[in-house]
Amino acid sequence: MESLEQQQQPNAARSRQQIISLLQRFKFVRQCIKCSAKNLLHVDDVFNKAKVAVMYPIKPLYDLVGGRLTPACSRAFTRIFRMFDLDRDGLLSDDELMAFQNKIWGATLIGRDVIEWKKALAHHDMIIHRREEASVESDPRSEDVMVNDKVTLTGFLTIIDMFISQNRLEVPWTVLWTLGYDDELNLHIPESILSPECDDLDAINFDPSAWRLNASEVDFLSSIFYQFQSDGGAMLSSEDLNSIFSVFPIPLPPWSVRSKQLLKGCFSIPRIDEDVTPPTSLVAGVTFDPEIEEHNITSADPSPSSPSISPSGVTISSSPLPSIDVSKSSELDFTMHAIKPLTYLSWMNNWHMFCTLSPSRCRAELFSLGHVGDILARSKDLHAAPTVSPSTIPDGGTKTIFIRALVLGSNGHTKRSIINNLHGIHHHDYAVSSSSQPETSCSVVKVMLPNNMNKSMQNEIETVVHLIVTEIPSSYYLASSASEKKLLKKKFSALLEKQNAIGNRVYDVAMLVFDTGDEQSWGYAKDIESNLLTGNMPRIFVGTRENQHDSSSPSVCEYQNHCKSMDLEEPIGVSLDETMVDSPLLHHLVRCTQDASFRSIPHGERNKRLAAIKRKCLWFGSVVSVSLVVVFVFKETKKVERGSWRHFFQRLLPFN
Repeated sequence: MESLEQQQQPNAARSRQQIISLLQRFKFVRQCIKCSAKNLLHVDDVFNKAKVAVMYPIKPLYDLVGGRLTPACSRAFTRIFRMFDLDRDGLLSDDELMAFQNKIWGATLIGRDVIEWKKALAHHDMIIHRREEASVESDPRSEDVMVNDKVTLTGFLTIIDMFISQNRLEVPWTVLWTLGYDDELNLHIPESILSPECDDLDAINFDPSAWRLNASEVDFLSSIFYQFQSDGGAMLSSEDLNSIFSVFPIPLPPWSVRSKQLLKGCFSIPRIDEDVTPPTSLVAGVTFDPEIEEHNITSADPSPSSPSISPSGVTISSSPLPSIDVSKSSELDFTMHAIKPLTYLSWMNNWHMFCTLSPSRCRAELFSLGHVGDILARSKDLHAAPTVSPSTIPDGGTKTIFIRALVLGSNGHTKRSIINNLHGIHHHDYAVSSSSQPETSCSVVKVMLPNNMNKSMQNEIETVVHLIVTEIPSSYYLASSASEKKLLKKKFSALLEKQNAIGNRVYDVAMLVFDTGDEQSWGYAKDIESNLLTGNMPRIFVGTRENQHDSSSPSVCEYQNHCKSMDLEEPIGVSLDETMVDSPLLHHLVRCTQDASFRSIPHGERNKRLAAIKRKCLWFGSVVSVSLVVVFVFKETKKVERGSWRHFFQRLLPFN
């Protein structure tokens, strides 16, 4: 008997070594079970483990070769971390952890459970530190798992790593499925956010207010700016911007080259100038896509730990996954990009422009960044998320206005030069846009403006002006057939006309640009006005000349008489070689959008008088109608005195 046991021991040891060798060679093999169909040994366990392996696959979550979370998994749980970090301090407090637990499993953690979790996290982190110290090739971890007794992003990803290492894959998959991810870790955007009707200019229930960022979205973007501001200054560095957009496969802002695919099918796209750099003297940069520098990120693959088998040889022993090197978790396997820094004003300016381009895609981007409104804030375990105080925002107490303009005119350097100069870009070689689709650009400047545009005598105050300008190419109009021009006019009606009683418009004004020395250019501007603009759309005429001393204007009387006959402000003359920051044209645009007495709508004063007369007539008609009803009732009452009440009601309500 003893000799038999002695013979079995070397065989068992050799079998274990063979299994360990197989596990090290084939890392996709996660579990080993000693079973027998003949003896009915652990047959149920085999089928149960197979079912779990199919239902909760490890491949989308974990890179078995590299020993870390996959880039898609890291992006998903980074976004989930942001969702529950409502105070935007980059940490998960006990209340936020409890809200996370309640949202996923519908059960609230008690204080003792949170303490145990933190102990397990600290113990796991200690093991990783010891392993890193023992390994020569391993780089030290750059972040802690806990700060001020709160869980960091590194700690949150480490918790996910712990579940995967313990083969409890149902936990991360339950989190992902509950929060809208599919089996390929693609985020499902709710239909209420990514609704085609939001961008449809022909929709019956078209609402221009949806093309503006609401207060909740502004607070979210402001808090994101200060959360990722690493140097403590007034700028988001290139690394900060990469960190913000690291939840996307391509970590670039939506107004960059990524917009070409993102805004496919929209009315306009962002203008991207690769050879024009905005001046550094401006208060905030222009939205033109910054120069992009590419660099490859490489990382060393940590060596996995050796698997082990239980002494009994009966139950499973999964090969422990190498713990995630969280310091490299944000490093993706594709090319990263360095983006030019942005100030707070230019950061918000770009988002305001992007919401003007496509409300649904803008809100989908915010949703992907972690903005979920007040859904989580209503949890009983959380206090309301603090809003960003205006005193903490640069120029938070400064008056802010928005100007959204459509620029129309014949193709050439005239339109582009006007737009460039408005944005403060001075370039002698103005490239003509070759795009057949409208292009939108934006900038933000500070100017001194009267506190109230309707009063002539008052002190001027510093005002932040957000400019959002969309250039309409002439081919967009000339190449259209009669039916297409009719649809185009309907789009312009949705963009420039008041759509509700509040008086909201998507764009504030249409700028009709023409060359004062070119009669054909003036004729083209008039043709656009008569065929695309209706009588309720605000517009201004801008006449350009090559320099300030150019007096060639053969049709001065014509365009002045045209504006006079339509009761519009006279065209403003602009020289292409003058500096446009805080220029007369900018003040002209401000007056157009802020001064109620500015004449931007044809026959506006006459229409107001006619509307007032109509209201008086309606009021007088209603008074007369009420008087007739009173006289009728009075006469009928007299008849009631001589008749019966039954006869009276039969005359008023004749029933069969």
